[in-house]
Amino acid sequence: MQPIMHWTLNQADAAAANRVTEARTVAGPLRPCRPSFGTRRSHPTVLCLWAACALMLLGSGCRRAESPPRPSPKAVQAMNRGVSLMGQYQYDAAVKAFEEACQAAPDLVEAKINLAIARFNRSQKDQQDIEQAQQLLEQVLQKDPTNARALYVKGIVLQHLGQAEQAADCFARVVQQRPEDGVAWYLLGMCKQRLGQDAEPELRRAIALRPNLASAYYRLWQCLQAAGQAEKATPYLQQFQQLRESPLAEIIELPQYNQMGELALVLPLPAQRPPPVARAAYRPGKSKVLFSSKAAASAAPAQAAVGARGFGGAAFGDCNGDSRPELFLTGLGAGLSAAPFCLEAKPDGTFAPAQAQSALATVKDPIGCAVGDFDNDGAPDLFVVCAKTNRLFRTGTNGILTEISPPGLNPGPGQVVSALWLDADHDGDLDLFVCNADVPSQLFRNNADGTFTNITASAGLQSADSSAVALLPGDVDGDRDLDLVLLRRDAPAKLFLNELHGRFRESDLAGLDIRGEAGGLLQDLNGDGHLDLLVLGSQPAELKLFLGRGNGRFEPSPTFAETSRAVGSWGPLRGFRVADLDLDGDLDIAVFGAEGHAALNDGTGRFVLQPRLWRPEAGYELAGAELCDLTGDGVPDLLVLERGPQFRVVLVPGELTPPSTALCVRPTGVRSRDLRTRSPASGYGAALTVRWGTREQRLLYTGLTGGLNQSQLSAVFGLDGARQADYLHILWPDGVAQVEMDLAAGPSCHTVAELQRKISSCPVLFAWDGTRFRFLTDFAGVGGLGYYVGPGQYAPPQPLEHIKIEPDQLAVRDGRFELRITEPMEESAYVDRLELQAIEHPADWLVFPDERLAVAGPAPTHQLWVIDRAVFPVSAVDPAGRPCAHRLREVDRLYAYAPELDRRFFGFCQPHALELDFGDQLADWPADQPVVLCINGYLEYPYSQTAYAASQARVGWQPIRIERRLPDGRWETLVPDAGALGGMARTMTVPIAGLAGSRQCRLRLSTNLELYYDQIFIGRPARDRTLVRVHALPLARAELRWAGFAREYSPDGRQPLIYDYHTMDPTAPFHVLRGAYTRYGPVGELLAEFDDRYVVMGPGDEIAVAFDATGLGALPPGMKRSFVLVSHAWCKDSDLYTAACQTLEPLPFRAMRQYPPLPDQRYPDTPQHRAYLQQYNTRWVH
Repeated sequence: MQPIMHWTLNQADAAAANRVTEARTVAGPLRPCRPSFGTRRSHPTVLCLWAACALMLLGSGCRRAESPPRPSPKAVQAMNRGVSLMGQYQYDAAVKAFEEACQAAPDLVEAKINLAIARFNRSQKDQQDIEQAQQLLEQVLQKDPTNARALYVKGIVLQHLGQAEQAADCFARVVQQRPEDGVAWYLLGMCKQRLGQDAEPELRRAIALRPNLASAYYRLWQCLQAAGQAEKATPYLQQFQQLRESPLAEIIELPQYNQMGELALVLPLPAQRPPPVARAAYRPGKSKVLFSSKAAASAAPAQAAVGARGFGGAAFGDCNGDSRPELFLTGLGAGLSAAPFCLEAKPDGTFAPAQAQSALATVKDPIGCAVGDFDNDGAPDLFVVCAKTNRLFRTGTNGILTEISPPGLNPGPGQVVSALWLDADHDGDLDLFVCNADVPSQLFRNNADGTFTNITASAGLQSADSSAVALLPGDVDGDRDLDLVLLRRDAPAKLFLNELHGRFRESDLAGLDIRGEAGGLLQDLNGDGHLDLLVLGSQPAELKLFLGRGNGRFEPSPTFAETSRAVGSWGPLRGFRVADLDLDGDLDIAVFGAEGHAALNDGTGRFVLQPRLWRPEAGYELAGAELCDLTGDGVPDLLVLERGPQFRVVLVPGELTPPSTALCVRPTGVRSRDLRTRSPASGYGAALTVRWGTREQRLLYTGLTGGLNQSQLSAVFGLDGARQADYLHILWPDGVAQVEMDLAAGPSCHTVAELQRKISSCPVLFAWDGTRFRFLTDFAGVGGLGYYVGPGQYAPPQPLEHIKIEPDQLAVRDGRFELRITEPMEESAYVDRLELQAIEHPADWLVFPDERLAVAGPAPTHQLWVIDRAVFPVSAVDPAGRPCAHRLREVDRLYAYAPELDRRFFGFCQPHALELDFGDQLADWPADQPVVLCINGYLEYPYSQTAYAASQARVGWQPIRIERRLPDGRWETLVPDAGALGGMARTMTVPIAGLAGSRQCRLRLSTNLELYYDQIFIGRPARDRTLVRVHALPLARAELRWAGFAREYSPDGRQPLIYDYHTMDPTAPFHVLRGAYTRYGPVGELLAEFDDRYVVMGPGDEIAVAFDATGLGALPPGMKRSFVLVSHAWCKDSDLYTAACQTLEPLPFRAMRQYPPLPDQRYPDTPQHRAYLQQYNTRWVH
């Protein structure tokens, strides 16, 4: 069951949250949503569940139900469009789409409820939406008073309005109809508790039905505490505290779309059960010999290792870039050891040995082949399993494969049976799992630097023993990461659940005897949204289907036994392959023994046997087979490998009568703009869902089709005659979800690259400039908690930061200077102290706080630099030798140069250096004159996940190194570690000794960080500062409240994107760390001192701050007023590799030496701090 999130708000909180103080335009977000499939835990991110995922949660039941008369195509299309738009949080457009659906089908109840949900979620823009939502729900309930969905949504709306009694009545009627709905029981208990009634029975019922619903434990503890039953209550608080730390905890949030329970999600029309007979009938066409050669006389020793398999095949991959796949033939058995390994397509459709791929001519006795882009360069590479020596080939830029032997990739002396590329640790590149016949199997981690590391032991895979045959990856427990099913020879399969950080945990398969010596596959075969396991054993040769339940459990299909017996009657089976043969939107099975036959899926996991697909000619026998579309019409073709008088590759084209339609998709993790990746370039591990009309199909893209080879081919979805897919949903291996709409069916393939978006940054700062709230910068990044720097090591946070505000960026409004601090990202902030300093100084002087992100060098002193002279470089050259001094004079978002990115890791670049020549401008300065280098620009922070991945390649932070050129041309290091910019749009300062009085001053700044220089100058600090006055302004008001998510945009078409305070998204697809947030309302007391009593704010929150300006007099002539915001704050994101990324706790405190704190250090336990926690931090996210 999908975890749900809940902000526990009292009525005062809700009122504060709904106050609107500034005019804003609410618009749909630019960010993609992040759904999940089936059961999932909230770690590493509780992802946004958009409506396509709602269908995955509820669609299986709907699919089996008898559907009402089908609405018009216009209504269906409008419903699907509205669901997609809600998934993108485009509420305005979604409302219009559901209005169209209501107009096209006025009696369509589902459309009215969807429209009500869309209006309710849009209600921050238009309060009348709530009234209209209520009217729509009443219309439904007048005709059907028992409609559980309408009652549930009505209850949500009523509790939002503070009408707990009426809401409780709605939820009570829901649980009468749905007694198994634990969330409804919880909401009923919540309403009764707010009414002062006994809610214990309802909350106990919720816990019984949803044991992981942390919210229910906490409310039950509150309920019993209020009843004076403290002893009875204590165990529930303990259970809540334990569960809160568990990745299995379910959380709920009101009133956030997708986080209010399944019944509060917009839904497409129920997926219709496919007709028993597909629209088009599949039949094999006239066969064609694609290649033939004289059979070799020698036997292939490979068969001894493979054992009972004895069934060959082919892997596919377009290595030479001609848009036609090469065939890599494997496991062909006795008499064919000299058959060519690689065949390439010719213009006439036939195949011939690949002459250009001379390196492959030396491959002997190939048993298997795994095709995958392990170096993320966009071209597939090959790992070839051979009887004697395994081989790795890398595709060069010219499309030619070259054998390589990367350090660390040494499977050892044993016989490898199969291999598989997969992103086992979710770091964005492909690792290699090797199944061994006589030594333990091995997992080799890709270090992304051309080397591999054997992590079998550290990954917890020691029990992956020597009987392994094949590995099947897939998320079987619904937590978004790839789990592993290991098929074994003469032994039951094993299941390893992914725990992230490159670690797995063996889990039992409930005593199931799952055997798949001859092949296996993980795909959703019955359309319920969970991965099922199809396996072919060898002794006996029996095909079995085990249905996944989405929680790491499988159970035998009760209806497949009959199919298995019938298939077995065709003779001993040697292999199977899976594809949507009749393009009706579900996966069918082709089985192979002496002949080839098909079993067509009816969409529910029931299969109908079909006439034979292939029968050998006299004198020939089956050596292997594959299913793929080689003719380009979308219909799977049968590729048969025959042995007899000749070795032959025979194409049996698939034909449909009447013709049908298909959607071809090629997912890739390579971003087209800069060729960077966060998911594998091959797209392996992406979960794909296609919806058309009332139908849908899901595929897990792994390159597997049931055999032991892995191919990099496009994913093909049968659309059963539809002209287009209404939407394609992709959940990428890094957790990012993406929606593509209105994809046309046809022969052309849609290449879909992963969208790259920020999921974490820092709180952002806006200031009233006299006309609007202007974006200034982000801050508190230097106070980041739990940032990964190495195994068990995290960067020490720096909570104190001084943020410079220019004179034209802040203006008085009603006697106050007003600032806004918002959280637009997937993180939380702990803001302890804010102070605004107004600094009066001569108009031609500059002031900057000593500020930078310290890495290993000196920490900033935060003293105020008062600069009476700024010296700019007379010339400068970028890493390519191009002049760029003219780009360094003004802060204008025109940067000196764009460094060459390290495509592998966000936030890192190839080492780059900027040379600056200041000439003799410092020659007349006294030798003892202090000098400060001022650097304005921005830093693209690497994520913790990026740092984890980069560490495998031994790539780490190289902060700015400052060198001076000596007269003899050598470079002398002045500052080995000057730190870096602390985020977006800011100036860092670096004091440098020994520059004053120099006749020639040439400096070089070197780093490997993604850092962009906007302005650089050397400043001369004023010796006489009597003209400078610093005023600490009193804090007049501070309020924590709900604001929404400021939209990212570019005012000039350049990076980085900044934020528009006046265009807010009402919600965003972000995980919220579990814990106690500060309640909405006045928080000025918490911001006065750095005392570990801070404002805890989450995504969408803002602190509205005003400082009293009435004490400032008029500026004297020739003077300016700059500002510095002094901040003590921390922030923490939900990156997979950030420490304690699921919860707000452990809470930070000023005395801690590191984060997470050492065991002997804890948050202060004083009466003052206990009172603070109880009084302020009452807004729970469970």
